[in-house]
Amino acid sequence: MNKKGYFSGSTLKWIAIITMFMDHSAKLLYLPQSIIEQLPPAMETFYTALIKIFDIFLILGRLSFPLFCFLLVEGFVHTSNVKKYFSRLLIFALISEVPYDLAFRNSFFTLEKQNVFFTLLIGLVVLMGLEKVKERTPLNIILSLGIVFAGIFTAEFLQTDYGGWIGVLLISVLYYLREYPLVKCLAGGLVILQNSISGLFSFIFIYFYNGQRGRQWKYLFYWFYPAHLLVLIGIQQYILLPYIRMIFSTIP
Repeated sequence: MNKKGYFSGSTLKWIAIITMFMDHSAKLLYLPQSIIEQLPPAMETFYTALIKIFDIFLILGRLSFPLFCFLLVEGFVHTSNVKKYFSRLLIFALISEVPYDLAFRNSFFTLEKQNVFFTLLIGLVVLMGLEKVKERTPLNIILSLGIVFAGIFTAEFLQTDYGGWIGVLLISVLYYLREYPLVKCLAGGLVILQNSISGLFSFIFIYFYNGQRGRQWKYLFYWFYPAHLLVLIGIQQYILLPYIRMIFSTIP
């Protein structure tokens, strides 16, 4: 553990939450250029500038998922009750599915794709399995690979958010190499590179993790995830889109 780092677990969680919010804001409040060009001049100028900000948000947003995966591993290693940890993830995976589907699938409920809590939940189950066979014997190594591949298959089958298999593999790598900060970050970077280039920068924060939990807001992320999606959906459906429809209705 890098005890000389600068970032506590709490700080990393805030960075992850803020960058996730940036990413989702950009995706849910985005307007195509063809629509922007038909807005009133002042609004067109404003939204053109906003789109440039959204582009930055999308880049920064890629930092969030590796941080959440890292925090999941840290939470698993240090939790006193992994069953309660599992239950929290499961409950909020179910709670968050409707807001997630409304936001990204324009449907109240669909099995087409599942929210990120399911990715983290599968990752946690994989860690629970790996912990059972942590003694390094030839048989346990084979079993470990089987557990990881089972998790990857499940994530792909369920089409969980953030690349499915990428999340499960990243969580597994961060767990196995947790005692080797530099190697862990390099290996994790190779995995997340399959999803995004900007996500690589999250490992700078992970490398400088100081091993301290920091001030804990235990349910902050759990509730923030579905809540911020509902807020963004509200802005999109009851402010942004009605305004766009009104503008287009006045165009001859």
